[in-house]
Amino acid sequence: MVGVYKNGRVVIKGYGSVIKETDAEPLASTVFQIGSLSKVFTATLVQVLCDEGVIAIDATLGELIGRSVPLSPAVQSVTLRQLVTHTSGLASIPKSLGEKLIGLVGKENLLVNPYSHLEPELVFDYLATAQDKRPPGRFAYSNLGMGLVGHVLEMVSGKRYETLVIEKVLEPLGMKATAISATAEMNAHLAQGYTAKGVATGVWTFASLAAAGAFYSTAENMMRFIQANLEGETAISSPLQKMREPQAGGRTGIGWLQPGFLDRFFGNSTLVWHNGMVGGYASYLSVDAANRTGVVILANQATSVDMLGMMLNRQLRTQSWSDAI
Repeated sequence: MVGVYKNGRVVIKGYGSVIKETDAEPLASTVFQIGSLSKVFTATLVQVLCDEGVIAIDATLGELIGRSVPLSPAVQSVTLRQLVTHTSGLASIPKSLGEKLIGLVGKENLLVNPYSHLEPELVFDYLATAQDKRPPGRFAYSNLGMGLVGHVLEMVSGKRYETLVIEKVLEPLGMKATAISATAEMNAHLAQGYTAKGVATGVWTFASLAAAGAFYSTAENMMRFIQANLEGETAISSPLQKMREPQAGGRTGIGWLQPGFLDRFFGNSTLVWHNGMVGGYASYLSVDAANRTGVVILANQATSVDMLGMMLNRQLRTQSWSDAI
């Protein structure tokens, strides 16, 4: 699925098929796992709660959960800002956690559905020692860090992470087909996922760290998110705008990634973006407020669509509208 937005106009078009060897093209309502695009929702929730005065973005883990969870000194001073900008010093998945997962499922099965075996207790046990943690301040992408944000917000609020995202982010935008707990209707419209080699595979489930990658969504719903960023007419428009401001020396926003070398090479110097990948799905999302454009790509094969996203952004910026994309 490809969706593009330019100057108030939206086009969504399906390519390929929802199941191999059929001619059933995906629709705007077709459901995909979106992987790490979930991190943008997590960061949006953080910014909304900060704007509401519920939490402070520079609050430390020691202040937020230190009374409930044993934390090593290296973790106690980590802030929410560092977690949502990937500057906390936490590894993406620390070596010790990876070794425990291999012990549970075997190396050959590690990528079948890895987060289903990573129980919360393993995550919290790691925080007591924080082996392999680096000093904070430098950008280093961390699934653990962003996933941890969801658990922190649950402990602070007393509500489930998914419930918080639905109440504070998705409902205000009318994103009814976006969730972690897929409804029967969503499952009925779910595209079959395939590995990079084209082998049918199941969806990933998350025993912990859901805030890093557990959401399902549709192209239509993700386009609503793009429009909320660019049209400035929703209850959360102000938080969305703040999130796009450069952080971490220009590497990130709040939850977003800033343009890298290839984006700048293609002239995409004013957008923010994120990508995602789980076992059978890949995704890409971008918002360019300066040029009033946005792109979403949802695929049911675990093959990167980042380059396609970059080229679509370039085309949107440099060419006039066409009815075909």
